[in-house]
Amino acid sequence: MSLLKDFLLQLALIAVITLSYQLFSTERADRTRHAKQVVTFLFGLAVLLCMTFPAHLSPDVRIDIRVVPLLLGTLYGGTTTGIFLSALIMVYRLYLGVDPGLLTTALTLLISMPVILYCRTLFLKANKPKKVVIAVSLSLFYCQVGFILLSIVRDMTVSLLQTNLLYALVASASMLLFTSLNESIREMLARNSKLQEEAKEAEIAFLRSQINPHFLYNTLNSIAILCLKDPRRAEELTLEFSRYLRRSFDFKPIGSPTTLEHELELIQAYLTIEKARFGSRLNVEYEVDAAPGTRVPPLVLQPLVENAVRHGLMSNLRGGTVKITIREEEDASIRFVVEDNGRGMDRFQLESVLVPGESRKGIGLANIGQRIMLLYGNSLQIESEEGRGTRVSFRIPADRTF
Repeated sequence: MSLLKDFLLQLALIAVITLSYQLFSTERADRTRHAKQVVTFLFGLAVLLCMTFPAHLSPDVRIDIRVVPLLLGTLYGGTTTGIFLSALIMVYRLYLGVDPGLLTTALTLLISMPVILYCRTLFLKANKPKKVVIAVSLSLFYCQVGFILLSIVRDMTVSLLQTNLLYALVASASMLLFTSLNESIREMLARNSKLQEEAKEAEIAFLRSQINPHFLYNTLNSIAILCLKDPRRAEELTLEFSRYLRRSFDFKPIGSPTTLEHELELIQAYLTIEKARFGSRLNVEYEVDAAPGTRVPPLVLQPLVENAVRHGLMSNLRGGTVKITIREEEDASIRFVVEDNGRGMDRFQLESVLVPGESRKGIGLANIGQRIMLLYGNSLQIESEEGRGTRVSFRIPADRTF
């Protein structure tokens, strides 16, 4: 009973470490350069704890289930982790003293590790049931090698045989439990990640569907007005609008980026139509210091420019200037700024403009803000002063595939 309690204590320690590993994998593993080092540390700690609190068969015979964190660390952490854990076991065993057990440990690792590392390649390609079978088989193999070597250096007794059978049972059951747990959690995380991506794409598709009809409505309105005033100019703008549609509605996947050059062409097509309507009341300035091939989210700038023109400049008689600034910064990000010297917004409008449905004067801002947040985790920065104009800016990583 005492022997079983010692094994259960080691199992509890391994369970705590394994849970820590899973928490780390969930929160940080994909976002840190030191993921493998942390995994190595956690399973190394589990090895040390197992060897520090062993089961004592006799005053000179101690046994522990270090094989469990050794296998888990090697299978999930890789070759470097496996070699480190093996070295850690040898160093700690040497610290405990030079005796036949040290030789048994060294030979067991020497024989078992090449097999474990080879089987890891099969483990990584296997599905969950096969992974469990491989992990349990490796634990039984390790225990069998250790048992054979131990029987060579020590006299075999019934008690020793029973202990090794219990050891093999506990080790294999532990590998069955922890491998199944790890794989179940990984499957759950993969499903959640897929669902999050699908939800993000669906929301982005919805936001884009809101933006496109709005631009179409305003453009067709401009052309309709010109049909009465200047039919020839209306014809030219219709052709310009047709070129815009061919560039815009290419039906790429939602996550596919466009180029900065393409996005600027769309803006220029839009401004050509609007300038034909508003004439000298609308002035445009460009300050572009970024590669034309820089990848950007589609339809992210045009709604900001449209908002600046319609609600910033054309809401007063004198009109004004919209300035579009695109600059690559030293921190490998692209900074976009759309500013106007129009009517601006008061404090109440500024607070509500990024809330969907709260302000009709901020058409596009809430949608673009949500898209930038979904894609990059960044937010729109809006500065405005009533009577002096509005400035909208945001940053995205340069040439990032999203």
